[in-house]
Amino acid sequence: MRWSKLKKLISDKVAPSISGRFAINSTAYGNCSCGHAWITIDKEIIANFCTRAFWHRCPQHFDSESQSWKHEGPIPFELPTGQKNFYDKQEVEYGELSRQDVYRACWAFVHELSIDEALISDNPLVQALSVIDSRLGKRRLLKINKETLHPLALKLYLLRGEAEGLNVKM
Repeated sequence: MRWSKLKKLISDKVAPSISGRFAINSTAYGNCSCGHAWITIDKEIIANFCTRAFWHRCPQHFDSESQSWKHEGPIPFELPTGQKNFYDKQEVEYGELSRQDVYRACWAFVHELSIDEALISDNPLVQALSVIDSRLGKRRLLKINKETLHPLALKLYLLRGEAEGLNVKM
C-alpha cells in the first residue's frame, strides 16, 4: 500500500478534536530505503523516526518473535549538540524506530489491531495512535493508566484530553 493511502487511513481515525493539529509524514531519500517519518502537532515536530539514526544506534539484534530489530542498551556515543537539542524536544529517543517501523506500525494499527490491543501495545507509535483514535471515547480515555504510556503516547493523550475539555493532567 502506498504511504499516501496509509497516511489517509491513519488521519481518518484521528479524533475530530485534534485532527487539524496532528499530522504524520514520511519521506525517502532517492532510491534507497533511508528516510524518515515524523509526527507534528501544530506543525512542530514531536517525534522523528529516522532510518539512518536507527541503524546508527548499536548494538541490535533481530527478534524473530516480534519480527523487528531490537536495540541492546543505550546509545553508545554522544550526539552532536545540534542533534541533541533537536531530540531533547521530542518524545522519542534518537533512533528508537525507523521509517520502515513506522510503516509497519501504521499498517498494524489500521488493519490488524483492535483499539484494546493497540492501547496495550509495546510499540510506542501504535500506542500513541490509539490514544488519539476516534473509536476511543471520553470515558475510556479517562480510564487509561497514564503511567503505562510511552512518552509520545502520553503527550498525545494529554493533548487530546485538553482538546476535549477533560481533566487528564499529570
